[in-house]
Amino acid sequence: MLRPDADGRLYLLWKNDGNAAGQDTWLWAQRLTPDGLGLLGEPARLLRQTEAWEGHVVEAPFLWRHGAGLLLFYAANAYDTAAYAEGYARCDTPLGPCRKAPGNPILASRGGASGPGHASMVEQDGRTWLLYHAWPPGAEGSTSPGRRLWLDEVTWDGDTPVVHGPTDTARPVP
Repeated sequence: MLRPDADGRLYLLWKNDGNAAGQDTWLWAQRLTPDGLGLLGEPARLLRQTEAWEGHVVEAPFLWRHGAGLLLFYAANAYDTAAYAEGYARCDTPLGPCRKAPGNPILASRGGASGPGHASMVEQDGRTWLLYHAWPPGAEGSTSPGRRLWLDEVTWDGDTPVVHGPTDTARPVP
């Protein structure tokens, strides 16, 4: 995901496809030129799958600044299973180092949402919202009905995100 940092610099985040070759999967970051069309410096490794809940893959990274903290959110495990979930790490800079937060995953299968992950955040009227996709339970990996978009509020306990979901009730549009 491409997003300006607090100082206006742009960064590109991605994962390598090590999981497809039986190798570690890393999340990476690299600074971009001011126009966003070129790369500056060397890519930096941010983190890889090391926790049991992450399975063989970490993916879908995005950075979120809250107060003085910089958080790296990511999805992990096989996307087409109920084990897919969302976690986060704290980073010193957009190029790391990053430390996985205790208590991960912060969003996991529950109720009507199976395998929630690949999230992003938005803010509206002082409130923070997490958007992500999830399967209906028992339909993981199927094309019909497929994954659906979910929206849940995030509140903050200091610098710690608290995801209020997955929720099975209809949510008002922020």
